[in-house]
Amino acid sequence: MKYPKEYLEEIKQRVKVSDVVGSSVKLKRRGREFVGLSPFTNEKTPSFTINDEKGFYHCFSTGEHGNIFDFLVKIEKLNFGDAVRKLASKAGMQEFKFTKENIEIENKRQKYDQILSIALQEYQKNFLTNNIVKKYAIDRGLTKEILLEFKIGYSLEQGLDISLFKNFSEKELLDSGIFFQDEKNKRLIDRFRNRLIFPIFDSNNKIIGFGGRALSKNYLAKYINSPETEFFKKGFNLFNLNHAKLNNKQNKFALIVEGYVDAIMLYQSGFKNAVATLGTAMTEYHLNLIWRYFNDAVICFDGDKSGQNAAEKISEKLIGYMKPNYSLSFVILPNGYDPDSFIRKNGKENFDNLLGQKTDIGTFIFDNNFQNLKSHQPEELAGFEKRLIELCSTIQDPIVKKYYLSFFKNKIYEQFYQRKKKDFKALNKTKELARKINRYSSFEIKEFSLIYLFLHNLKNLKERINELIKISFHNSKIENLKKALIEIVNSRENFVDFNLIQKLEENGFLTILNEINNFSGVKGISENLKIEKFDFFLNDLKDEISNLEMQNKLNAAEESFSKNMSETQFNEFLSLKNQIIAAKKI
Repeated sequence: MKYPKEYLEEIKQRVKVSDVVGSSVKLKRRGREFVGLSPFTNEKTPSFTINDEKGFYHCFSTGEHGNIFDFLVKIEKLNFGDAVRKLASKAGMQEFKFTKENIEIENKRQKYDQILSIALQEYQKNFLTNNIVKKYAIDRGLTKEILLEFKIGYSLEQGLDISLFKNFSEKELLDSGIFFQDEKNKRLIDRFRNRLIFPIFDSNNKIIGFGGRALSKNYLAKYINSPETEFFKKGFNLFNLNHAKLNNKQNKFALIVEGYVDAIMLYQSGFKNAVATLGTAMTEYHLNLIWRYFNDAVICFDGDKSGQNAAEKISEKLIGYMKPNYSLSFVILPNGYDPDSFIRKNGKENFDNLLGQKTDIGTFIFDNNFQNLKSHQPEELAGFEKRLIELCSTIQDPIVKKYYLSFFKNKIYEQFYQRKKKDFKALNKTKELARKINRYSSFEIKEFSLIYLFLHNLKNLKERINELIKISFHNSKIENLKKALIEIVNSRENFVDFNLIQKLEENGFLTILNEINNFSGVKGISENLKIEKFDFFLNDLKDEISNLEMQNKLNAAEESFSKNMSETQFNEFLSLKNQIIAAKKI
């Protein structure tokens, strides 16, 4: 028998390709992908690519392509059933048992999907034909386009007409979560009656449940969601992830809020990366689900005390699941605001400013615990430090645990021992230097060394001026400096008692000369060289720059192929790679 598609999809949702492949292949992150040496052939240059977002691996050297199940079958020589069982265990799922009940479960799933699809269609029709409810939604600030995009619906005061579901049994309707049993009148009642309906889709854009906002004050609960069913688990799904995941190229992080109206309003305002929990606390599964598509998750809860308390509890729970190259941050709104009300009153720009002040999980936990200190007595501080160490002990990844222990110890030292000391100017200078060097590409850093070589070997400059003329620098300021240098060389017979650097500074090149002097990798070893040594440095630097150019072209071609897995893109990539290998450049 075949495994149900939903079972296999659930495993793929919970287990990343990189996690499976990483146990047998050493991987290195490159942008949104991972690369490594192919496990299918012997190679020196990595050609094996993993894309967690799309759920596949691809080997450019052999053409091997597949998902997590395929990898275990090919590499570990497992049969498909064993691969499924191993990955199900890794995903924390029970082993699938093939029994006569399997067909019944599959049939139940199909009936469930059909019932929800009929309900969705009817809710949408009710909404589109009811001007009063449409006006209510529009008055809340939602546009007509957004209401259609999110398939917003309306359940009539009497609820759904049960005759729409004549092909289903009473038990099937109850199991869908849409209806409940009216014991007094012995009939089924639509639990969402007289509510604005927010359809809930899974990450694959499949309808799995509904949320409802009461349109009458007679209801105790303003908002309700579908109850947990066999096929709808709130702790394993997020509202709007089906839309948000499509926008992860523009947004490097996902924004997690508490309500679906908040998520929709943020989406409408341009924050396409907003998702919402479904009335439950955020779980580690939610976090891993977001990390499947985004490297950073930012929790944005309401500014009241309950929102702050919820964020604090979540931070101390989820720190245990932090892992390399993924992050979790927090933004707490001003008191009295939720994302919906903040956006409507203060606008997108001010909300964007708040996001710019997000706090990483480590700092968030430290600050919250620090604020809870009643005094700075030794025993109180000891309890504070012990609490942080205990939280670190929950971290599952040993490397992440090591760095968080170091992080908290450094924070404690800075807070209690270092704050009275003066700033270390040398440290600030080093940080400033590091900040500056990050502005430059690999090309430019190498080019600093190349132009430095010419500037500090005057006796060879005139003899090798034609070599300088042939070089085109990526940095426009260095290119302008080169032109001025050539002009000076061509206008002078000799350089006896001539200060070249001073002349260039007088011509307006002081800033770029300082940068060259600061960041040249050959400073101190390439001044006043003999012509043979000069040529050695010159050719070596030119080759390094050429290698960088070719490698960047190859990376760009590989990235283009990963975004558009077409045969044309693949052939272009292979052609470029073969050219580079043939030239023995990399």
